[in-house]
Amino acid sequence: MGTTSARTVLFPDSDLLERRLDAFLEQRGMDRDAVRKEVDQGLGNPALAVVAGSVLAGFGNHRSDLDLLVLVENDRLTRFPIQSHEHGTLIDINVRRASAVRDSTAELTAEPWPRFDGVSEGAWNHRRRAINTVSRLALGLPLVVSPPWDDWLAQVRGPWLARVVEQWWTIEAQRLALAARWLLDARPMAAAVRGREAVVAALNARTAAAGELYFTEKWVGEKLKLLDDAEGLALLHEVLVPPLAPRERTVHCLSLVDRLVRTEAPLHAVLRWATGTGQTVLDDRTVVDRWQLRAVETFRRELPEPGDDSVIWSGPVGELPPDDVLPLFVHDMVWLGVAHPTPEVSP
Repeated sequence: MGTTSARTVLFPDSDLLERRLDAFLEQRGMDRDAVRKEVDQGLGNPALAVVAGSVLAGFGNHRSDLDLLVLVENDRLTRFPIQSHEHGTLIDINVRRASAVRDSTAELTAEPWPRFDGVSEGAWNHRRRAINTVSRLALGLPLVVSPPWDDWLAQVRGPWLARVVEQWWTIEAQRLALAARWLLDARPMAAAVRGREAVVAALNARTAAAGELYFTEKWVGEKLKLLDDAEGLALLHEVLVPPLAPRERTVHCLSLVDRLVRTEAPLHAVLRWATGTGQTVLDDRTVVDRWQLRAVETFRRELPEPGDDSVIWSGPVGELPPDDVLPLFVHDMVWLGVAHPTPEVSP
């Protein structure tokens, strides 16, 4: 799916990043050498180490921690998070296998996305994590860079990343808006929450189109401030106020999403089991539970086994699921994705 990025991303130069980092460290009686000492955690040869996060993006405050992403040459490692308080402030260290980060980054440019056969809760979360990692690397300050990772990092800092980030938030806004529509009649307060989340995602797409690529959702207000986007800030404040009339708020949020993001191609809804579901088949119905804490009945007896990634139902976003499937969504037993509609699957 195409995007509408308005301008080339202006990645922060090293001088600005160094000033932000040094100011943060000086307030805590630290220097860059103290951070460098945290790079080698004995998990492999560091190929690339980047200081990143809200501090380097210019959004951090006195309570912020410092993020350190370390890519190592270790084929047995996936990810290894470490929290260090040795220097009196929290340094959140995430050690990753370098080849895995390189491969997941390359996957972000594969088109089309979202692909129907790959839309699952796990794949969706994997893409979100991949974008978060690569955007932090691109916007951060390198402390250690070994060839050929210097060339790789230079390629990451390109316009393609703006397109990927904007695309993610655009699709996520549409997915959340669809969830709000389906919840509106049965659970209006939950629908209002999803509607608010959809607007926030749409505003994140708006900031990405304007060149602000810091990926974490909660900083959308700061990104809008940097862009002098008074209209966007007003909309954000409007939807963050708790709704007194959730049904009306949901409808309003849906209209905002339609105005803020552009759909270039029709999408289909895709329902698969949510994590933690189980089922018990009775004579004329199926009882579906989530973590064995709550359950819902459906008169549909032929359903994929729990843990199976088969599609439970799919259809154009303008259609509601059948009456024996919709309650599974309303009660959070299935995960909702959206995808390009080829091939169609409508059990």
